Amino acid sequence: MLQHFLHAPNGGLRTSEVQNNGGNERLFHGRGWYYYRAVSTLKPSKEENPHLEELRARTAKAPSSPGIYRWLNKEGDVLYVGKAKNLRNRLTSYVQKNPDSGMGPWKLSLLTRIADLDITVTNSELEALILETNLIKELKPKYNVLMKDDKNYVYVRISVQDPYPDVSIVRRLEEDGAKYFGPFLSSYHTRKMLDVLQEVFHYRENKQALERLNRAAKKGEDGSVQAAPSLEFQIGQSCGVAMGKISREEYRERIRSVVAFFKGDHAHVLKQAKAAMQQAAENKKFERAAALRDAVEFVEGMKEEQLVSDTSGEDTDTFAVAMSGSKALIMLLKERGGKLTGEQSFSLRGEPDCAAVALEQFLPQYYLSVPYLPDLVVVGEELEDAPLLSKWMSERKGKAVEIRKPERGKKSKVLELAEKNAAEKVHQLEAKWESAARNIESALTDLQTVLKLEIIPKRIEGYDISHLGGTETVGSMVVVQNGKPANTQYRSFTIQTLREGDIDDYKALEEVLRRRLKYLMTTVKQEEVVWKSKGITLGKARKGEQKSIEEIIEKQKELSNVGIEYKDFIVARHGKEIVAFARLVEAETVTPEIKSLWVEEKYRGEKLGRLLVRKILGRVKKGKIYVIIDPNPKLEEYYAEIGFRHVLSPPESLLKKTRAFCKEQLDAREGRILVYIVSEHKADDSLASKPDLLVIDGGKGQLSSALKVLKEAGLNIPVIGLAKREEEIFAPGEKNPLLLPKDSQAQFLLQRLRNEAHRFANEHRKKRMAKHAIGSALDDVPGIGIKTKQALLLEFGSVQHIQEASDKALRTLVSDTQLQALRKYL
Repeated sequence: MLQHFLHAPNGGLRTSEVQNNGGNERLFHGRGWYYYRAVSTLKPSKEENPHLEELRARTAKAPSSPGIYRWLNKEGDVLYVGKAKNLRNRLTSYVQKNPDSGMGPWKLSLLTRIADLDITVTNSELEALILETNLIKELKPKYNVLMKDDKNYVYVRISVQDPYPDVSIVRRLEEDGAKYFGPFLSSYHTRKMLDVLQEVFHYRENKQALERLNRAAKKGEDGSVQAAPSLEFQIGQSCGVAMGKISREEYRERIRSVVAFFKGDHAHVLKQAKAAMQQAAENKKFERAAALRDAVEFVEGMKEEQLVSDTSGEDTDTFAVAMSGSKALIMLLKERGGKLTGEQSFSLRGEPDCAAVALEQFLPQYYLSVPYLPDLVVVGEELEDAPLLSKWMSERKGKAVEIRKPERGKKSKVLELAEKNAAEKVHQLEAKWESAARNIESALTDLQTVLKLEIIPKRIEGYDISHLGGTETVGSMVVVQNGKPANTQYRSFTIQTLREGDIDDYKALEEVLRRRLKYLMTTVKQEEVVWKSKGITLGKARKGEQKSIEEIIEKQKELSNVGIEYKDFIVARHGKEIVAFARLVEAETVTPEIKSLWVEEKYRGEKLGRLLVRKILGRVKKGKIYVIIDPNPKLEEYYAEIGFRHVLSPPESLLKKTRAFCKEQLDAREGRILVYIVSEHKADDSLASKPDLLVIDGGKGQLSSALKVLKEAGLNIPVIGLAKREEEIFAPGEKNPLLLPKDSQAQFLLQRLRNEAHRFANEHRKKRMAKHAIGSALDDVPGIGIKTKQALLLEFGSVQHIQEASDKALRTLVSDTQLQALRKYL
């Protein structure tokens, strides 16, 4: 049983059993631990970190049992996760009045930031190790040594649990019964391996065809699911199992050969490839023979990497650590069946005090992310936790795993090789880091100088517009932070103010910038303060103002006088006089709608009406709010800036309302319905960050559009236009374009930014086109609803496969009437 310690009123610790009773406990997902957060009542001291004095008192009362601890900063963020055999001893060692002289700068830096701690007591060190590893993976604390994001690595997944296994490259391990091999650092090299295996074993089949085969097999059916030869079969990239050209067992035998290769049996591949090559040459199929020759050379090249062999036949992982200042690199050499089969290197995040600490924190993270554990782990450092790690790995593998530091013999030779490789790799990285740091610093400094910026542009945002003949117009925002792409901060925009077929890059750019920059504009509260200084206050309408509101609406023919209730209104007052108002009409039977927006003439053009609408929207926590406006481009832009957009399928109640209005007012045009979706306007860290420089793809025209929007928003952000032709830079107030040296780092940085914005915009546009293309043909078939469409696409994969399917196969999902419609309209 785990026990948890809560902060007691007297500053001590009291014990509590774990119960999930809806209180303050926190659930740790994955292993089922629950722990309480210690709430600190901190008092400042004379030291640099005012929290250390109280933390000393608290750690002195910590239990002497094994467990894990979390150091937190004053905001409650977890800075470091650690485990201990004796929690009290470990915790007190951190907060001594005279820190250990051996304590590294990384931990000394940690001590300046800690303000609180959490403790979880476990039954054993092993339990603590597992919990620590999972927490580090989940929380990614700043001061822990971390494996770099495993999205950089790929695995080969073979779904051996299926009747017809599929071979694919993935970036995540799943507990789904499939076999995984890896991780591999290069996706290109991994694809090359699979291409070589295809040349030799001819194992590939169309993914959708395999899915249909597996569905059929699970229903007890077997045989072909594809009548006509596919394109892949015709060009030699399909083995034909979907057409019944080979049997299920023959297909599985080919997959078994692929599995054997990834387990290290390269000899079988060479034997098959050489025999097939000779056969192809005898049959005068020289292209095939040449492809097989390349496959043989590729596999033999892999064999040449096996520099060492070991008669023990053990599967061994050998780890060496090389340190560069406070950075660490870990080199792994893999032996399978006694042969050295591959190497991998890992640059670690964080700054470990020494090589042993780096290894101790790295190994559990690494072995939690790989599908296969070796018999032996060889290390070059004495690890305090070696017995514990060995026990944990043995439990995971289901048989003994030894961790050893060899003094002599074959394993020590492999370790020396790993250490030599690690040192060389660090040497290369140091040169790369130094060069990259110089290049980035140089690029940003050059930009600051040439553009006459007040500060170095640490955050640069690039913008581009993309469309296809006026359709699917989209915009992109890409971000470079400290000279490096910040992919997670990229944002895309689907243009809402242009009609299908309209081409207006300037207008599209203005919309993108307005929607982006509104996050940097003043808040509603800040705007209210400004208006208050002018004698204007905002608030809910009062009962006594009902008559005044009715009288104003009576005079304004364009405003609806239906269902006027003062409770629905937000008003702006100058003294006691109402100078503007708007209302939100919402009831169980009514679609939420903003109506009756009015501003006294002398205050128009000062964004008072926009403030009223924003104030109303701020009160709505979820759902959708609609507005009906005259079909006026200026009005559409007005509401688009606030966050409204066009509605593809408006609520029927609103459609009826606009039609009825048109019927009454014979000269009126049908109103346009816009919607504001609350969930689309949540806080966004990227959009809330102010850029130091905006880079617009284009020349003077695009730059003018950007300056117009910045002026409207009242924002002073440097902006330039980057023309494609001569890489000219257009800056505000400069008559002639600025030119950077063609080989300068600043020029390369701007080019990469512009190209990335272009790529990201095109990618977003293509995704939208693909999404529309999938459903478009089925959307035109009468009698086919959303659920039926989804079921058809899930079963057959595409519209083309639905067209090719037999009537019998289709009748399992559609009625005879629907089948006739499909045949007629597809």
